[in-house]
Amino acid sequence: MFTLVTDRSKYFRVKRGQSAAEIESTLNTPVTGCAFAGKIIPVSEKNLRRYVAQVGDTYRTIALKFGADENELKKANNFKPVYPTCKVFVPCK
Repeated sequence: MFTLVTDRSKYFRVKRGQSAAEIESTLNTPVTGCAFAGKIIPVSEKNLRRYVAQVGDTYRTIALKFGADENELKKANNFKPVYPTCKVFVPCK
């Protein structure tokens, strides 16, 4: 019999009734796809800052505003589209 040993701080198991938005705000990490009870979500080891996009924001303007790399910004947000009021995670240096 084998036992899988992992670092608990790197993973989070979704509990019944938790929404993706609630998990993102708690863990400060993006959630890909839907969040259902029992799903295992890897917690980002990077230090991420959450930013609420404004009208006219793009990955380029957000990257310039925070001094981040545009490609890293896209990867941190799983290439989702940017629109007003969406939450964008910005990697901190």
